[in-house]
Amino acid sequence: MKRTHILSLLVVSLLTGPIAAAADTKQATISPALYQKIQSTDRLIADKAYGKAEQQLLAMLGEVNAGSLDQAVVLRSLASVYALKEQYAKAAEWLSKAVALNTLPDKQQQDALLNLGQLYLATEQYAKAVSILKPWLAKNPVPDVQTHVLLANAYTQLKQYRNALPHITKAIQSTAKPEDSWYQLQLALFYELKDYQSAIPLLRKLMAANPTKKDYWTQLASVYQQLNQYTQAVTIKHLAYKKGLFNSEQDILDLVNLFLYAGSPYKAASLLQSELNAKKIGSTVKNWELLANAWRQARELDKAVKALETASKLDDKGSLYQQLGQIYYEQENWKAAIAAINNALAKGGLKQPGQAYMILGMSYYESNNTEQARQSFARAKSFPNNRKNAEQWLSFLSKANETS
Repeated sequence: MKRTHILSLLVVSLLTGPIAAAADTKQATISPALYQKIQSTDRLIADKAYGKAEQQLLAMLGEVNAGSLDQAVVLRSLASVYALKEQYAKAAEWLSKAVALNTLPDKQQQDALLNLGQLYLATEQYAKAVSILKPWLAKNPVPDVQTHVLLANAYTQLKQYRNALPHITKAIQSTAKPEDSWYQLQLALFYELKDYQSAIPLLRKLMAANPTKKDYWTQLASVYQQLNQYTQAVTIKHLAYKKGLFNSEQDILDLVNLFLYAGSPYKAASLLQSELNAKKIGSTVKNWELLANAWRQARELDKAVKALETASKLDDKGSLYQQLGQIYYEQENWKAAIAAINNALAKGGLKQPGQAYMILGMSYYESNNTEQARQSFARAKSFPNNRKNAEQWLSFLSKANETS
């Protein structure tokens, strides 16, 4: 929870003058002399003359009896001044002294304790906040939504997620219109506890209420992925894409990759091809290579070849031309294979140059160009990983030449 929101939850009894509350109580009253002085400081507070009010209250501390109700009221008033001056740590310090006296009437004591817990939370003293707010809730059984929210936030900051979850759940269940931040906290707790199954109905509820909010669609898809339910994940993302919520290049590429992961390469390739044609996706080596791989997985080799040809031309290295040559060889398109492999070798930067020479040699052999095949295998022989196969081919060519 944001600090400003926490501070907005400070109850009115702390930030307005303490006069009426103290004077009206039937259990105890402050002395008439102090009452007059408190009235004066109350007017200063109303006029936002916080510095003068502070000076007067500090002077009063030297006049009241230690451990008395009068002292508790002055301490509480000082806390309210420091809170209004946004000196929240000081406000907490003075208010803790007031409640420690335990002389305020019960209702005022409980209000002060609640204020103190809020101030501890606002000043990031989370363990102290819990130590105050937890017993406060136990003593005040009537559902107090905001206090449950405060406790949930305190426990969350302490990484005590299992303790936090019941409080934020109680707050949500006790309110007709829970705040969006409460749902977000509950969702975050589900994530921290790896309770992804419980996150699904919550996200669907949030999506129904906010159908155009992209984050919820993204989070629901991610939850399904965490549960290894990739078909559901890609269905959610694709629906969001069709609604126009996923329209950035990264969104589209994520969807393409999710289609591939979910075992739908044809849908992945069709989507990516369409976006490349519409120029919504950058015409980069990486994107065209992804398209080629998608078409290849979909067993659309002709389309895969076209995509790989485009990628190969854009690449400053020859590895994609080598892949293209391998595909042409598998298709028994020897001429195209030879051209692609020669392009790969010319560009260079190959991770397996020996394998490129092997494909080149075999393609030349199938084209009845024995001499070029021999030269290619001789080059392949110089690479350790290909030496054995290259020697076998050279031996085969030598024997074939002898018998011809």
